[in-house]
Amino acid sequence: MDRSNLLRSVYFDSPDYIPVVFHINLACWDHYPRNQLARLVENHPSLFPDGVPDFVSRSEPVPYPAWALKDSPWTDPWGCRWETSISGFIGAVNQHPLQDLDRIASFTPPDPDQTTHWYPVTWHKGTAPHGGSIGFFDCLRSGEIGHGHTFLKLVDLVGYQTALLALVDDDPRISRLLAMLEEFNRGLVERFIEYGEVEWLGYAEDLGMQQGPMLSPELFRTHILPSYRRIMQPAHNHDAVIHMHSDGDLRSLIPDLLTLPIRVLNIQDRVNGLDWIAENLKGRVALDLDIDRQHVTVAGTPQQIRQHVHDVLHTLADPAGGLIITFGLYPGTPLENAAALMDALEEGMHNKRLWGS
Repeated sequence: MDRSNLLRSVYFDSPDYIPVVFHINLACWDHYPRNQLARLVENHPSLFPDGVPDFVSRSEPVPYPAWALKDSPWTDPWGCRWETSISGFIGAVNQHPLQDLDRIASFTPPDPDQTTHWYPVTWHKGTAPHGGSIGFFDCLRSGEIGHGHTFLKLVDLVGYQTALLALVDDDPRISRLLAMLEEFNRGLVERFIEYGEVEWLGYAEDLGMQQGPMLSPELFRTHILPSYRRIMQPAHNHDAVIHMHSDGDLRSLIPDLLTLPIRVLNIQDRVNGLDWIAENLKGRVALDLDIDRQHVTVAGTPQQIRQHVHDVLHTLADPAGGLIITFGLYPGTPLENAAALMDALEEGMHNKRLWGS
């Protein structure tokens, strides 16, 4: 991806084209015939300038990370036990180490000098560790502090119901755990700045459900938002682009999220609504729009997919910039639909006649 064009998109400085990230989940290389998926990649160089992954070219097995291996339980640096039923998909926590909140008093959190939320790390000057896909661009010095860094990590540690009840009760034990998480996250941010010298830092945390957020705006505003602000501030002071990814229906949280120094907001299209996004977010923050992967791209026709991309461009694209488009391909999407989406995105990212204003 071109560095200058990406930054011009982020800063509303009239980019030449809309940056598009078409992420192919690793499981796809085992799910689809490799030669057919590889041909789609090779036929869309604007979306895949680096071509097919090396392991595909070498006919090697898919290099799944430890936390995304089927039938292979994995324990993260916080002591949460994860398990997935499909290799390539991050599963769910089935053992919460601090579900008994009294254990928090004697709990020792991991050291950000030695590990991220997901994997061990050795920090080197001029190099930022890459362990995720959300918020990363090879054309910039970039990093991502770990998907599910605050609220979701709290849920991983104590369980969803326990977390919400403790937040409602303003339980001092949960406040202590949140303080541990914030200290760890801030340590990661500071190291990404000091060692990685990042220009772009991702803060990924899913806060939404199919309808509404996972916690009330009041609970978010009281317990989570202040921590977000403090862990984003060092990156903001460093003039790094702050990218926030969050899946689900965020509409009731958006007024609070917009008080943060977020430069790019990765938000889902259908669950929030294109018109709502245009009315409430367009021009106020750069949008990294996550294209639907639950409805039209899975169950729709190629024509419906092309129409959806047309609607996205007409509603949110602007010659001034402020739009990135992201799509994640996962098993279950028909390859003809994936091809239609690739065609529509590759045309639309360059064809300004399709853009709104």
